Amino acid sequence: MSKKEIPTTTPDWQAAVRRRSRFYILAAVLLAVLFGFLVFEFFSNQQQITPGELTLAVFASQDLASGTILTSDMLEVREVSARAVPAVHLSYMEHVVGQLTLYPLVKGEVLLPEKMAGGQGSVVAQSCPSGRWCISIPVDWFVAAPPDLSEGDLVEIASALPGQSLNEAGFIATRVQVVVLPDGSDTPAYVLAVDDLEALSLLYARVNEFQLLVLLRPAGE
Repeated sequence: MSKKEIPTTTPDWQAAVRRRSRFYILAAVLLAVLFGFLVFEFFSNQQQITPGELTLAVFASQDLASGTILTSDMLEVREVSARAVPAVHLSYMEHVVGQLTLYPLVKGEVLLPEKMAGGQGSVVAQSCPSGRWCISIPVDWFVAAPPDLSEGDLVEIASALPGQSLNEAGFIATRVQVVVLPDGSDTPAYVLAVDDLEALSLLYARVNEFQLLVLLRPAGE
């Protein structure tokens, strides 16, 4: 009886498994290369927006009080890291010189638009309460010197015609806020915040030579 011949070729299913294994290995290698490339690109992009980027910024070269008109000798322009200053800052001297500071600044502080009067109006405009009008009233309009007032005080303004009965007197402006105190000029005046009707009443009283009196409202009322 003849011996059975032993097959010398690999069954088809084993060849298929080997081909499939090679495919998976190749796919894994390609994915690893792709992943490495993506990671490299990510960190490369990150490096483009970090520490090396520089920008110009204007800094105070000395301590400055609020209401200061800025001049070039009070300022300096530096080149600094873009991450060292806020995104919105003032970069050029010509954008700053001549503006008013709305708040005190310390030496070395970067200048920001919101700290400058710029197109937002003067310091007085910034201090005038919303919904009110600021009006300048000379001190000599009042029949008696107003009390020792401070900015932010609330006052009442009464008026009366000279020689008339007190029954004709009355308040023409109430809860008026003192915005700016008189300075040392020849015609010192208060800047007061009033509504539109109170402004017209004050004008009417002045034109008709009414006597005006300021009364200080106690704090908390």
